[in-house]
Parts: sequence; C-alpha cells; structure tokens
Amino acid sequence: MAGLTIQDILQTTPKFCSMHLQPLVALDGGALTLLTVQTNLFIGTLAPFAMQRPELRSILNAAMNFDLSYALLSNLHSGQFMLTEVDHGLDARNLRTTATIMPDGDIDLHTPSPDDAKVMPPATPRSGIPIVAIVMARLVAEGNDCGVRPILVQIGDGNQICKNIISKALPTRTGTHPIDHTITYFSHVRLPRSALLGSIEGTGDKRADFASAIHRVAVGTLCISGSVIPFLKVASYVADQYSRNRLVTGHDGNPISVIEFRTQSLPILHAVAQYSVLGSFFISAAKSFGDMSLDPRVRHGIATAFKAVAINHFSKSIKAMNERCGWHGHFAHNQLLQLELEMRGASTAEGDLRVLAIRLASELLIGRYKLPPPRSPTSIIAQHETGLFSEAKSLLQHSAQGNHRSESFNRNILPLCLPLVEAIGYRMAFEAAQEANVDPKLVQLYEAGVIKEDPAWYAEQGGLCRDVQREMESQAVDDLLPHLQNIMQESGMQDYCNAPMASKFLWDGFVGRLETFKGNAPPDLLARL
Repeated sequence: MAGLTIQDILQTTPKFCSMHLQPLVALDGGALTLLTVQTNLFIGTLAPFAMQRPELRSILNAAMNFDLSYALLSNLHSGQFMLTEVDHGLDARNLRTTATIMPDGDIDLHTPSPDDAKVMPPATPRSGIPIVAIVMARLVAEGNDCGVRPILVQIGDGNQICKNIISKALPTRTGTHPIDHTITYFSHVRLPRSALLGSIEGTGDKRADFASAIHRVAVGTLCISGSVIPFLKVASYVADQYSRNRLVTGHDGNPISVIEFRTQSLPILHAVAQYSVLGSFFISAAKSFGDMSLDPRVRHGIATAFKAVAINHFSKSIKAMNERCGWHGHFAHNQLLQLELEMRGASTAEGDLRVLAIRLASELLIGRYKLPPPRSPTSIIAQHETGLFSEAKSLLQHSAQGNHRSESFNRNILPLCLPLVEAIGYRMAFEAAQEANVDPKLVQLYEAGVIKEDPAWYAEQGGLCRDVQREMESQAVDDLLPHLQNIMQESGMQDYCNAPMASKFLWDGFVGRLETFKGNAPPDLLARL
C-alpha cells in the first residue's frame, strides 16, 4: 500500500500525503475513494486505540495490508468510516445513531429513525469482501448522553450483511467509477463492550471529544482535494494532445493545429500553472498536520483554504478545457468529462466546501483564531485578501452589530464567506509557490488567473484596470506558450492518457472496437419517392 507504515498515517508524513498526488488516482476515482477512506479515516482513527489494545492489532494489520486472504480469516478487508447521517451532514455533532451500554455491559447500536441512517460508505456484500466499519454514534450510559464516540462494527462477512443491519444500495453516480454507496440502518445490533473505542467518561468536554473522534476528517479535507493536482495534470495533457492533433484549414489554405489559437491554449496553460502552484501549496499545507503545536482549528482552516482553491480551479479549468474539445468532450471515454464528474464528489467529501468555508470565515471574523498571516503583505494578492476581510469585518460590526447569528450576517456576510476563504487560499498558494521556487513564468500566469477571479476588486481597489489585467495574462502566456510542448512531454502523463481523441493511434483502436452494424437491406424506400 504505497509502502506506508502506521506512523506515516498517524503523523501525516510526506509519503502518506504524496499517495494522493500519484497520476494513477486519476484513472479510477472509485479506487481512490476506497483507498483514502481505509487509510486515512479507518486506520487513522483505529491506530491510536490499537496501540493501547493489542487485540485490535490484527484488524489494523489486515487493513494496512489490504490482505484478502488474511481478511477472510480476520473478517476484515474493507475498512469503512460511518459518520454522516441522512439528516445530519456537517451537523454531525448532533447525529442521532445511539450506542447504549446495556446492564450486562454489551452495547446496543441503533438507528432511531430512517432519517438517522448512515449514508455513503459502501456496505453491500456485492464485492464478496468482508467489511468492518468505525461507526460514529451517541454513547448512552445509564440514561446519560456521553457524547459521540467511535464504535467498531462488523457490517458483513463478504457473503451477507450481519444480523440486524440493513444496507440499501444507492444508484451509481453518473459517469464515475462505481462503488456501492449505501444507506445503512442498525436495528438494536448487540456488540461486545470491546467495540467501544475509548472510555465511557471521555474528557467531560463533548465538543472536544467529538473533534478528537473525527480528527482524521481534517486530514481528508486536504488529501482528497489534493487529488485535483493529478486530475489537472492528466486533463491538461489530454486537452493538449487533442489540440495539437486537431487540424483546421488556415487562411493560406494549409492545415493548422488548433493549439495555435489563444482561446485553445489559454485554459490548458492556466491548468498547468494551477497544478504547479497547487503542488507547492499542498506540500506546505501537509506540513501543518505534522506540527502538533499548531491549533487543530488552524490546521483544518489551512486544509479548507486549500480545498476551496483546488476545487474552484479544477471545476473551472476542466469545464473550459472540455468545451474546447467539441463533440468529443461529451463522452466520458475521453477522460475529461469523467474526471469532472469524479471530482464533483470531492466538493462534499470530508465536509461540504461551502459550509466549511462559512464556518472558517465566521470563526476568523469573530476572532476565535487566526490563520498564518501573509509573508508579503504588499503583494497584490495579499492586499485582495486583506481587502475582502476588511469588507466582511465592517459588515459584521456595522450591519450585523457583531452578531454572527443574525439575519444581517446571513444576508450580507454568508455570501462573502467562500470568496474570502478562496482569497486566503490564493495568497497561501502564491506564497508557497514562490518559496518552493516554482518557475516564475508559471507563477506569473497563476497570479494573472487569480486576478481574473475578482477583476472588479483589482480594478477598483488594486489599481489594475482591465487593459492592465488583460496584458498581464497575455504576456504570461506569451512567455509560457513556447515551452508548453516540453512541459507536456516532461509531465509523464502519456502513460495515464487513454482518451481516443488524444491521438490517431488511440482513435483508430477505439473505432475498431465499436459495435458495428452491416446489412443487405435494399434502399427501396427512396426508390418509391
């Protein structure tokens, strides 16, 4: 499993983080989902308890090895993480699945109503693989609510679902590599006391206990959105190859590649600049998870800022590149559409992006904590961040009278939260790229692209009129375009490109495999006209 150790996962080492940057993940989003859930959420949550409880280590080792033969002996191969409920998404601290300690010491796991069922993690026996899950449930002892705790539960043995558990398979997500997303119900499932991970008492602080129980979710916020980087690499390579091979007749009657048109090369170059800069930001953000002296809220805030920027860049760039591919772009076999559909899930995985942004921006505005400040406050991107923050702060103080739960806050500030978090992320990405010595030509194009995200502010407050903004982008593209072909050749993405539109060789093979129809029907219909 990428040569990972338990310590790699627990300490969020570069080896663990880089697993999500491998181009291979762009070929199967379903496999990526299963991999990151098992390593980050299941193993990352179970491992600290297994260090204190030797009887859990066989389960942990099987999960680490993805060992099917071992799994059949230990009743584990697929490790899942069940937090979200039908009616409790990011409101998970108020989830209602209960784990009641019975008089004999056993645990009764129960779904109080259909609205409290766990949703998304695959839990059907279709794969023939045994499944064990960490289920987040509200612990009840002697009638007292002890807060949300992790419970270790066997879901199925690979042939059938375990007794008193019901799993309903959701329809396959359109255009994606399928996994068995489900809605899962527990009907008074009896578990041994050992299924409880941790103590009954907790710390006495239910909010802190909940944050501790789901601490790996913040890591997932960063790592899953980090897969934007290989997705953009593959997508830009496919779009580039299509654009080089697609010929039209020029004014002189000779064929010309459409890559020569600025409208065709522009989105590809922006995507290259984005994945180059995001790579540095990802590494910088990952380091924050290795710094245990850092406030966990700050770590999660940095991950949220990365996610906001990565998802925004990807959603706009993949659409722009796909649109330049004509009718080919309508088909998932040409990779771009499938990559777009796969990544849509990342916007809600480990926390819905917009809600995460609202939470982060709100906490920053009311001063609960601070994210790392700009290293270069005078840079135009840092000034943009400062300007949006000042605007939102002024609205909070004057319009909402400092009340972040008021209707005025809802009306005037909530819509600003995601742009504010994106602005923070742009600044962090820009600084990370500069510190990592990313090619200045790529950084300049990235800066021009960020300015295009909010051109009105940069014209009104930043002193950059439309002509200046346009020229910044044009000059950056002029500097990069002669190097684009070499960038693509050196990217190594050709091994991960299987889109028929990308080359004549792939196209001929694709057409040769299509279902073919022939016949001898006489064309007598036209003869009767």
